[in-house]
Amino acid sequence: MSTDRNKNLFGQSRWHIISLLRKKSMGVKELATELGMTPNGIRPHLASLERDRLVRQIGVKLSGGQPAHIFELTSEAELFFPKAYGTLLSHMLTEIRSTLDESSFNKLLSSTALRLARNWPKASGDKLSKVQTGIDVLNELGGLAELSKEEETYFIQGYSCPLTEATKNHPEVCYLAQILLEDLTDIKFERCCSYGEKPKCRFQIL
Repeated sequence: MSTDRNKNLFGQSRWHIISLLRKKSMGVKELATELGMTPNGIRPHLASLERDRLVRQIGVKLSGGQPAHIFELTSEAELFFPKAYGTLLSHMLTEIRSTLDESSFNKLLSSTALRLARNWPKASGDKLSKVQTGIDVLNELGGLAELSKEEETYFIQGYSCPLTEATKNHPEVCYLAQILLEDLTDIKFERCCSYGEKPKCRFQIL
């Protein structure tokens, strides 16, 4: 997401507050001074950002004998700043692929997926409950996926890939997602992903 679009999304004042807090934690008076506003003008913006869980209070310090709340960005706010993860991963995979044969490369992807899966407990419940747990993990990782059904066949349908830049050149990234899902759920999946400018994950539940 670009800076210009973020300004439009949040409004200039709130986006400037977010940008300042990305540099360091600040109090209301500091923010007001930096932005040429009054403290009373800053507070509604901070309240809105707190409500959206983009800013939080981390402590109080004395300022001129009065307590002053200190604010910092949350990890959720950092998601609005451009990241080069997909591009970096694409270059790394290209380099690794040039040094390994196909079997060794697939083993590397598989071991990476299994290591990643350790961050979550194994899914429990019936088959569809386990699948939903897998979907929740994909979404937690930055994707957008849901359970879909066509006739009597169920699929995990993805609509947004957080690693689009890598997947364009390396569709084997979907193999990593497949192994992650299978390890978490103990269910087998078949990849039916689409590639191109906007890759979309799609896994048939077997």
